[in-house]
Amino acid sequence: MEAKSLDYQPIDEVVQPNGLRIVLLRGYPSPWGQAAKAMIEYKDLSYTKGVLQTASNNPEVVAWSGVNSAPVVAWNDEPPLNRWNDILMLLERLVPERSLIPEATEDQIRLYGIAHAICGEMGFGWNRRLHLMHWGVKQGGSPGVIGEKYGYNTRDAELADARSIKFMQYLASVLRAQADLGSEYIVGDSVTAVDFYWAAFSNLAAIQPPEICPLDSSIRPMFENTSPEVTAAIDPILLVHRNRIMENYFRLPMEL
Repeated sequence: MEAKSLDYQPIDEVVQPNGLRIVLLRGYPSPWGQAAKAMIEYKDLSYTKGVLQTASNNPEVVAWSGVNSAPVVAWNDEPPLNRWNDILMLLERLVPERSLIPEATEDQIRLYGIAHAICGEMGFGWNRRLHLMHWGVKQGGSPGVIGEKYGYNTRDAELADARSIKFMQYLASVLRAQADLGSEYIVGDSVTAVDFYWAAFSNLAAIQPPEICPLDSSIRPMFENTSPEVTAAIDPILLVHRNRIMENYFRLPMEL
């Protein structure tokens, strides 16, 4: 099954300071972008979609946003945003009544800590990317530009799987503790941003089937190349949570 494409608009339209816009990586389930898109839709916001091309300099996107990366999110004439936490805060400001950040201070601290451990530098997503690059390097390839972005080096790449496993073990323990309290969510008793993040980022360890994540057949093997150690460490509760959040809060099949 081939990837279902979004209604992407030309970049020269996306850069115009009019409403909410997001630039996504075409053809890939990039979790930073998929989580942002799903949260935008959860908040029932109208938005325009632009595309970041893989293996391209994307000069128009860079000139506008300062980064050759996705997602980029912008509102009206405000500066474009690329970091996960900045995007989250913008969405919260636009639709505060459908908040994805809990009110209790302790829950907020937990949310930001777990979210950084998923989305941030040297977090789960970062380590899964290092794993993919390291696999390519071992096949004789080069980490290239994306290797520079993620600070590719042999030491961190060789630790990437172990770090991923430690995080998944921690998150599984959190979900079990939450289940004991009668909650289906990672923090508190209602959906928050961190549920969206895990649902999207879990595909870097356990890619969903083609009927849910319709990757191009030439791309899917790269995402299926998960080490046996990581696969064995995926507690079923992590995928139960992923599937429930995807079914309830994401547009399926995923639009790539």
